[in-house]
Amino acid sequence: MLLPLLLLAQAATTPMAPDMPMPEPVCVRAGDLPPAFAKWNAAPSPMLEVGTPYIATGRDPLAIKPATGATSGHAGKAATATFLVLKAGIYSIGLSTGAWIDLVAKGKALTSVAHGHGPICTGLRKMVDFRLAPGSYTLQLAGMKADTTKVMIVRK
Repeated sequence: MLLPLLLLAQAATTPMAPDMPMPEPVCVRAGDLPPAFAKWNAAPSPMLEVGTPYIATGRDPLAIKPATGATSGHAGKAATATFLVLKAGIYSIGLSTGAWIDLVAKGKALTSVAHGHGPICTGLRKMVDFRLAPGSYTLQLAGMKADTTKVMIVRK
């Protein structure tokens, strides 16, 4: 009985070889998503709508006419989509992969109010919050490393 404990103690203090991969993080359950993102794993919508996942397809940034600024300033693909906000509040834009997010209203890029990461292993990689009034908005993604990224916009 003492031998397994000694081996465990030795393993805990023995440094890992540099070529050994780091252990995978313990994954959270899908139910551990932030409450506003509870529908993150639902079937995607064919258009970007608040509260529903959407798959943005990246394209050559030179083939996209951005609403403002340039989508070609970052290496990778770009995507744009428009959506409508009916009620004022703070909205969070979640992405499944890394990309630069610009949110445009009336030809001007908006300033985010917060940003962070989703829980490990939920597929929600990045979250950026914006204070929005009712109206139409254009989401611009730039620097997409993947061909597609899941996007979800939720009111917090």
